[in-house]
Amino acid sequence: MNEIIDLTLPVRKHWRWMFSRTVDRDYTNGGPLREEVIYMTVHSFTHIDPPAHAFAGQKTIDQVPLSELIGMAKIVDLSHVGPNEEITDAYLEQKGRHVQKGDIVILKTCQGLKQSVDTPEFWRTSPYMAESAGRWLVEKGIRAAAFDFPQDYSLRRFFLGDIPTLEEMPMHNLLLGAGIIQIEYITNTHLLVEDSIQFFAIPLRLEGVSGSAARVFASR
Repeated sequence: MNEIIDLTLPVRKHWRWMFSRTVDRDYTNGGPLREEVIYMTVHSFTHIDPPAHAFAGQKTIDQVPLSELIGMAKIVDLSHVGPNEEITDAYLEQKGRHVQKGDIVILKTCQGLKQSVDTPEFWRTSPYMAESAGRWLVEKGIRAAAFDFPQDYSLRRFFLGDIPTLEEMPMHNLLLGAGIIQIEYITNTHLLVEDSIQFFAIPLRLEGVSGSAARVFASR
């Protein structure tokens, strides 16, 4: 049996994202089954962004073929990048020479080892992608990109109540604008030691919705 590496953040109460869980029915109160109601946004924890997240009339999550989210993924090791450091196209050119057209790409910084995702420091000290890095990915013609860090510098402004423009989020603007799927906030990337690995990102089939929480894992 293959080894499965879970790359998914646990869904639980978190300061960064709205989340609540209530019990609707419970066998301890005379009901036959336990049922919970979950309230959260579709763009929290480990999740998938289709183009409709940023652009009207583009693919919603149910319109993204699973073939775009499953397959061999190329791992670009950026674990050497320092806190608050900009990841440029030069970095990707050096570390991503094995990336080819049509690939799923995992951008691996191991930020979760450096700071806990449960703390504001994870967001305040994370490296981030330069606009040139986004253009490099677009020019490569990849089909999806997975990040273990907040890929746009401006994302750290959300939890301060300051909502940036799309142009201030170059990865969202460039990648989604080119039809490239974003897989955000994967974890445990330090366990990915290969140049490539079998990868699975499985969203809910939410009709007409701009994203979905996902179970993301790799297999070796």
